[in-house]
Amino acid sequence: MIDPGPRSIAIDVRTWFTAAAVFAGAYVLWLVLAGTLSAFVLLFTGILIAVALRPIADRLSARMPFGIAVGLAFGGAILITALIAYILIAPLGVEIQRLVQAIPGYVNSLKDQLVAAERFLKDYELSKQFAGAVANGAGGAFSSLGAHLLAGPALIAAVFGNAIIILLLAVGWMLSSDELERFTLSLLPQTAGRDWKEAFDTIGVRLSAYVKGIVINGAIVGVTMGGAVAILGVPYALLLGFVVAVFQAIPMVGAVISGPVILLVVLATSGWVKMLIVLAIFTVVQIVDQNVLSPIIFGQRVQLSFLLIIFSTVVGGMLLGIPGAFLAVPAAAVLQVIVVHIVAPAVRRANHVGDPEGRK
Repeated sequence: MIDPGPRSIAIDVRTWFTAAAVFAGAYVLWLVLAGTLSAFVLLFTGILIAVALRPIADRLSARMPFGIAVGLAFGGAILITALIAYILIAPLGVEIQRLVQAIPGYVNSLKDQLVAAERFLKDYELSKQFAGAVANGAGGAFSSLGAHLLAGPALIAAVFGNAIIILLLAVGWMLSSDELERFTLSLLPQTAGRDWKEAFDTIGVRLSAYVKGIVINGAIVGVTMGGAVAILGVPYALLLGFVVAVFQAIPMVGAVISGPVILLVVLATSGWVKMLIVLAIFTVVQIVDQNVLSPIIFGQRVQLSFLLIIFSTVVGGMLLGIPGAFLAVPAAAVLQVIVVHIVAPAVRRANHVGDPEGRK
């Protein structure tokens, strides 16, 4: 047979339009999903705030209408938040501005410190290149962070706008959650309704305990680290303590994120000796927190395994970045409760297996 040679494949206009429509539809769907995920981040944040303030509103509602109790609970929370912001924002702004302006000098200092530490290696040029890469990477990260923090009115407007949306969602959730729960339970048979009622109650208890624990734990660890850094005479003690407190909201993983940032800043500004001291203090604080402080603050009401915390944080961070990492653990707690109280009993009933927790 004679080889006819390579064949040319003709693609008509209709095929091109169909392919373009498929890609355009996929892109639009991705934009919609991305926007929906962002909206759910705001909604879930509002729910966490509402759940944390619900016990206060319930106590006040014993003496006054529930709507007024909700207003007082949120009003008190806003006043406390405004007071803390008034105390912290101005000093934090000054330290951030100083840090951003001094970044070029700190990058060179960090490079020198790393080169000095790497001199024991045989290949001095390799050491110098390694130190330069680390220093430039840190400088780029600090510069990017500084650019975002000093973005000015746009950043302030975005933060303020999201805060207003979250506040409205939190108020709306607290006012309507009981009615929504009753409506949901009315659609279910008695057995399933009992499981869902128990799940709703457990979710409320766990999320409330989680939010309160995160705030208390972050404040204690942040103040401890900030105070220790200030005693050592390291610059930006308030900013470093604030960073530790914020990332402490990501259990077990937050320290891995904030630790290198703190150590790089201390190394660049104060040298190896103080950096090693801060490393020792940071390590001790985290050990005490994980083994003593956190069990006392959270108690047995927030029951999540180490694997679930790590996995949920990774997934949340991959999907939504830092906000997803912050919200991943409480979201995982909600899913865990639903699986334990809803899915597992339904599977056991379908397979005629007894419930080990005593539910029938």
